[in-house]
Amino acid sequence: MREIKFGKFRISLPFVLLICLMVVLDENYIFITTFFAILIHELAHIAAVRICGGKIDGVDVRVFGIRINVPELKFLSYKKEIIIAAAGPVAGIIAAISGAAAAGVFGLKNTEYFVGVNVVITAINLIPVFPLDGGRITLSLLLLLFPVRAAYVISYILSIFSIAALFSLCVFLAMHGILNPSLVIFSIYVAVCGIRLRPLL
Repeated sequence: MREIKFGKFRISLPFVLLICLMVVLDENYIFITTFFAILIHELAHIAAVRICGGKIDGVDVRVFGIRINVPELKFLSYKKEIIIAAAGPVAGIIAAISGAAAAGVFGLKNTEYFVGVNVVITAINLIPVFPLDGGRITLSLLLLLFPVRAAYVISYILSIFSIAALFSLCVFLAMHGILNPSLVIFSIYVAVCGIRLRPLL
């Protein structure tokens, strides 16, 4: 048995083991704060799916992310797809602003990381590479404005430019003695995602 099921929620055992390990080692609550920010992002997507009339068939929680299964998602309108995709980044922005406001009004300490991680997650997801939220928003907007083939071609070109920009950033940082392994791994992941979105020729 490699996963634990709670109704429509399926959690992989490696993820549970990772959570336990990180909780033990996470003295500064960095992992828990990051996980909470990701949870806010994903719950916003789930809420948007329900608001747009979609039915959630299941939620898979794995080491490399959370996947929300919506069987009829491809049958929803492009406008609803934009709303669902944008819900996560919007929630991240609201969470960041709320964290900064709470720190200022109530004098809460150690909120900088919570604000920062929400900003980073939002920025990452807004990169216009499918299946990131930014890629889904971009593709849906293009499909509203252009024929299907043209929309996919433009989206593919934007993905290539975004991937090139990410790798250029990695090289720039490395040349200045700041090698960020997480950014390199993320850039490779985005590149793999971008390559899968081939134009309909």
